[in-house]
Amino acid sequence: MIATASRVIGVGFSLLVILTAALLHGVDPQQVELAGSYVGIHIYVDFAVRTDDLTVLMLAVVGVVSACVQLYSIGYLEKRVASYTALVTLFTAAMVTVVISDSLFLLLIGWEVMGVCSYLLIGHYWERQDARSGAMKAFLMTRLGDVGFLFGIFVLGLAGDTFRISGLRADEMSSPALTAGTLLLLVGVVGKSAQVPLQTWLPDAMPGPSPVSALIHAATMVAAGVFLIARLYDLFTAADATLTVLAIVACVTMLFAALCAMAAVEVKRVLAWSTVSQLAIMFAGLSLGTKDGRHAALFHLLTHAAFKGLLFLCAGVLLHQVGSAAFVVLRRYTRRGALRRAMPVTFVTMTIGLGALAGVPGLAGFFSKDSVVEAAWDHARDGSTLGWVVLMSVCVTAAMTAFYCVRLWLWVFFRTPALAGALGAFEADDPMADLEDPDLSKLHEPSWLMLAPLVVLAIGAAGLGYVDGVHVNWVIALVTTVLALFGALPAYSLWQRGADPRPVLLEREFGVDTAYQRLFVVPVRWFAKLAVGGDRDVIGGYVRATGRAGTLASEGFRRLQTGNVQTYLTAAVVGVVALAVLAGVIGS
Repeated sequence: MIATASRVIGVGFSLLVILTAALLHGVDPQQVELAGSYVGIHIYVDFAVRTDDLTVLMLAVVGVVSACVQLYSIGYLEKRVASYTALVTLFTAAMVTVVISDSLFLLLIGWEVMGVCSYLLIGHYWERQDARSGAMKAFLMTRLGDVGFLFGIFVLGLAGDTFRISGLRADEMSSPALTAGTLLLLVGVVGKSAQVPLQTWLPDAMPGPSPVSALIHAATMVAAGVFLIARLYDLFTAADATLTVLAIVACVTMLFAALCAMAAVEVKRVLAWSTVSQLAIMFAGLSLGTKDGRHAALFHLLTHAAFKGLLFLCAGVLLHQVGSAAFVVLRRYTRRGALRRAMPVTFVTMTIGLGALAGVPGLAGFFSKDSVVEAAWDHARDGSTLGWVVLMSVCVTAAMTAFYCVRLWLWVFFRTPALAGALGAFEADDPMADLEDPDLSKLHEPSWLMLAPLVVLAIGAAGLGYVDGVHVNWVIALVTTVLALFGALPAYSLWQRGADPRPVLLEREFGVDTAYQRLFVVPVRWFAKLAVGGDRDVIGGYVRATGRAGTLASEGFRRLQTGNVQTYLTAAVVGVVALAVLAGVIGS
């Protein structure tokens, strides 16, 4: 009964968010103060909300994806349903708080609540070691970035003499304060959105339930970083150094993550690295510092929410039906194309999602990706080196994205001609390799509660590109389509030959976790042991010595108290004689 009630409340809250977005659509931008007070003499901290076009856009994205996730979870989740639904609802509410905030401190509250909810949801299957480790890693790495985020709020608020977002003016701040404040905020954005160098937590968060992954990757948490920069865009565009740092981080991240996705062997891990890469494309658009760049980034955020939420929910169907989202476990079915025949709805919807991600012409991702490329091209033509760097990075990333999308699609859904290479090695050691086709009766589509969200998000992944008005630069469209083909053809060729080579460097994801282990974890543990040893052996030694000295002194005084009057008189006489001798010596 409790689980059913919580599910109804969860779906209802998500629908309420959608209704709120619909009611606010077309309303004039406004700010409303809820509460406030002075801290000290001159600092006024208030909690205010605002409505504008960006608020409506994000509320629609959050509401639709959250409703799909809540509905999908009814058929997906069977364990700890009540706590899960409560946390997902709180997670959604925290993102809504971030979206509607016109106060930096109110935004911070929603920002931090999302971090706590993500920790609890990623670790939902707490009996699994990988889930516990992934949750702790996500919590620590995002908290590390949030330290800079908090200081950034203080710097901007004190420099602008207000903590109201709508009241912050770049021309009223000194250049050093503006640059420092935006850079500190960028540290928090990098942590929350899993950008280099704080990117490794997101792929390791995959042991969490698939609908949680869809919510984190599509509408909350990682999307909050893009939203924040778009909300404070006037401040960021006035800080050239910050935009340059953002562009460098974005370009490095999109290429790094795309390379990792090309070698990953788990469906959800491929999608996780894809999210890191696609977020970097949004940040790259924002780093251009132009109106077109901001518009393109938000457009890609909208389409990405649809197709990435769809892909994670499809991965959840595979996990739910087959038992694992890894290529190496799916091989019994993928070798014969069983999944495509047994689950046609999942196949079609996931095909649409991967096509949108790869930028197939006509799908939503094609339009939004091209809008970023076009914004970078316009900026580059104005003589901007930054524009050229962004343009080349996005184009190369587009080709690599097509590669891992086609690779994933072929290996999961189509008959493998001949297994060789890395996966062939797994197949050679598989004791079930010589068995006949698996029993397809064990494979079937899930209930409509899980399929309905797939269909809704697939419609979005196919049609959202047209809501912005069909504006196509045919030259850029031709170039990006050719780049996608250049990425897709090698993936098809490798699959046709049954090969899936993964260089050791890529398979180990450039050894970043190992490097972090040696550079940070090992030294921290060493210093922790040193601190413990110093506390135990030095400071604790002094404390223990003081206590021991007191004990010995009391023991000595105790021995003097013998109860023998003759001993007391003798001691008194000796004392008097000693004092007399001492007085005589001093007097002479």
